[in-house]
Amino acid sequence: MRSYKSYILLITVMFIAAGSFAQQGEFRLTASYAAAIPVGSFKDNVVSKTSFRGVDVNLLYGVTSKLSVGLTTGYQDFYEKYPRQVYKLSDGSDISAVVSNSVQQIPFLATARYDFTTSGLIRPYVLGGVGGQLVLNRQFLGEYTNDNTNRFAFAARPEAGIYIPFGKDSHTGINLGAYYNYIPYNKGSIDNMNSIGIKLGIGFPMRD
Repeated sequence: MRSYKSYILLITVMFIAAGSFAQQGEFRLTASYAAAIPVGSFKDNVVSKTSFRGVDVNLLYGVTSKLSVGLTTGYQDFYEKYPRQVYKLSDGSDISAVVSNSVQQIPFLATARYDFTTSGLIRPYVLGGVGGQLVLNRQFLGEYTNDNTNRFAFAARPEAGIYIPFGKDSHTGINLGAYYNYIPYNKGSIDNMNSIGIKLGIGFPMRD
């Protein structure tokens, strides 16, 4: 429980720090629902099912009318249960059990976004983030925990999408994006926790 409280505190501190720059330019918050598809060894050896349990939040300060920088965080929950069969444990022994793999990812990324245009009904953008992901990796054999690993791993995320304002003069609108989560993660047969994500949310300025 203490660890989860620490994560929440860290997210709060990040947003307060970013918010201190608000006086120098417009400060925008984008909150989105996110889904993610595992790829690579993450898909092959941990979870193959798409996660529909995610959120994505970024807080960006406008350096210019098209370029903004800030922070990204969020949460993605992956889970898959495998049928009962005989599995080989790390010590070489065999066990017959139902295996469940559960992975949660919490990003902390320094982020830059470039909007190609500031007018029009559809406004394309690209975004990049670099930092780390808190990866909570658990495996259960039946009701017993076989692995419980919490690790902070390097992460990078390229993203592209579109912003659709609610009206011609509106500063609030819909944000639709797709991204690739690159997370190197060396543990046994796992060499990454990569995924492809899509998100849909609302972007709006933070003003008094």
